[in-house]
Amino acid sequence: MAFDLKTLPNGLRIIGEHMPGYRSVAVGLWVESGSQYETPSENGISHFIEHMLFKGTEKRSARDIAEEMDAVGGQLNAFTSKECTCFYAKVVDEHLPLAMDVISDLVLSSRLDPADIEREKGVVIEEIAMCEDNPEDLVHELLSDAQYQGHSLGLPILGTEKIIRNVTREKLFAFMKKHYTPRNTVISVAGRYDWDELVQLLDKYFGAWDSVGPEVPEMPEAPALRNHLVREKDTEQAQICVGYPAFKGNSPESYAQLILSTLFGGAMSSRLFQSIREKNGLAYSVYSYVNVYSGVGGMELYAGTSPETAQQVVDLMGQEVKKLVRDGVTPDEFEKARESCKISFVMGQESSTSRMRGNGNVMLLYNKTRSYEEIMERLSKVTLDEVNAVARSIFTAPYCTAVVGKLDTPLSFAAFDD
Repeated sequence: MAFDLKTLPNGLRIIGEHMPGYRSVAVGLWVESGSQYETPSENGISHFIEHMLFKGTEKRSARDIAEEMDAVGGQLNAFTSKECTCFYAKVVDEHLPLAMDVISDLVLSSRLDPADIEREKGVVIEEIAMCEDNPEDLVHELLSDAQYQGHSLGLPILGTEKIIRNVTREKLFAFMKKHYTPRNTVISVAGRYDWDELVQLLDKYFGAWDSVGPEVPEMPEAPALRNHLVREKDTEQAQICVGYPAFKGNSPESYAQLILSTLFGGAMSSRLFQSIREKNGLAYSVYSYVNVYSGVGGMELYAGTSPETAQQVVDLMGQEVKKLVRDGVTPDEFEKARESCKISFVMGQESSTSRMRGNGNVMLLYNKTRSYEEIMERLSKVTLDEVNAVARSIFTAPYCTAVVGKLDTPLSFAAFDD
């Protein structure tokens, strides 16, 4: 698959993937603006800006924005992560000019009205409270704090109530001036479009965007830490997370570690699921997953169980880790997990929005393309020896833990140690 690529004179990068047979087209504007790029006193401002840009522009009210997209059956949304903010739309191809118009209007001409800012503070504070009331979300946030303590990756995406209450219009504009620049932005388009017409549209709506502003600096690598954090909370279950440093998103080992996570805790046939849920009936939810960023990665293990069985679950998790390091992965489970990863990827790519998101993320963070065919080929070439090497590298490194719940005695993680 060949991508359509262009960089406008102001530094704005464009990546397009034409998908024959589709009538829909998805477009996303990706900005290097997320909690990783915030100072502790700014924490949550990237996410707050995402909310505010939907509250009205110089020529559209918040209602106008919603009604214009609804009138053509389009979808308009946004999200903020630790490394980026994305504003995206999906429409039929004939309405691509409208989608471009609306997204450019949101990003370049939002009013950031002081009254809207004050109202939205309440919305975001409720969102923070919602996360606090969800123990499973909370334990993952606590693990992130443990793994990246002292590094901006450890900051929560939503920020804190105290910081959000002190947000001002001036702070929002100052942050946007620094981060919302063409050089720190990618436009990703996937689906049905005419490339020449698309370039003309983008030049029309974004060509005059001022390129003044510093480039976002590369973040320092996060150190491997060994922190153990506990949040006492009156919950029915104990929420348990264990996190190991892993390989970053653009590393050659990233494909092997994805297969490793799948066979260890990413599927119903995985080791964690079979041991803790199927054989012992100790948890309903138990899994592993990989967190990858541009500068670092993490292999995370999770289980939710009753306080009475929490220590037993921790011991079983630790035993499975040590067994994996000692005995390695079997050829059979490796082949099944690799095939599962390939099929999951195929199924996840069957929409223009999925393609737009994958392409935009890779271009923004790594300034490169990564085609469907390339990913499938690299997954196919991963070997059993590579997965075993990655397993030994990850699961012999220092680890962090996070626990949320109410326990009579602290949990021991000795089962994870040599």
